Amino acid sequence: MTNLLVSIARVKGPRGLKGQVWLKPYGDSFEQFQAYQYVIIGKARNPLEIISSQQKGNMYIVELKGLTTREQAEGIKGEEVFVKREWLPPLEGDEYYWCDLIGIQVFDLEGNNLGELVNIFRTGSNDVYVVNGEKEYLIPAIKDIVKEVSIEESRMVVDITPLEGLND
Repeated sequence: MTNLLVSIARVKGPRGLKGQVWLKPYGDSFEQFQAYQYVIIGKARNPLEIISSQQKGNMYIVELKGLTTREQAEGIKGEEVFVKREWLPPLEGDEYYWCDLIGIQVFDLEGNNLGELVNIFRTGSNDVYVVNGEKEYLIPAIKDIVKEVSIEESRMVVDITPLEGLND
C-alpha cells in the first residue's frame, strides 16, 4: 500500500511567466497541503519538490522545482496531482480519506443495498456522499445518518429514515 498514489488536486493552468501553476484541491486543507514537500504530477510519477505555495480563494498557487517557464506549466494543465499514501497524515478514529470511501457499497439499516458510493462533495456544513444504485442518493456525511463504515469490508450502513423522501 505504500506505493499507492492518492489524487489530491488538478492543475488548472499556468500562473504568470515563471512556471507557477494554479491547483484546484479536492479535499485537503491548505494547512495539510503545506505539509507536503513533494507532489507527483500526471503520469510522470516523479516527485516534484514544492518550492512555495499560497492559497487564493479555493485554489492554490504552487511553484515546483524544475518548472521555470509558462510553457512548461501549460504542458501539465489538466493533469492530476498526487501524493503517496504514506505521505498522508494519520486519521482520527472516525475519519476516512475520500479515496478509501469511493467504491464502497452503501446499505440501509434493513440491509438493502442502496448502491455504490461514487462521489463526495463538500457543502458548507458537511460532506455529501453520492450513491448510485437503482437511483441516485445524496447522503449527508453526519453521525445521525452514517451509522457504520468498514473500509475492510467495503461497506457503509446509513439510516435514511430522517431523510424524508430519499427512499421513495
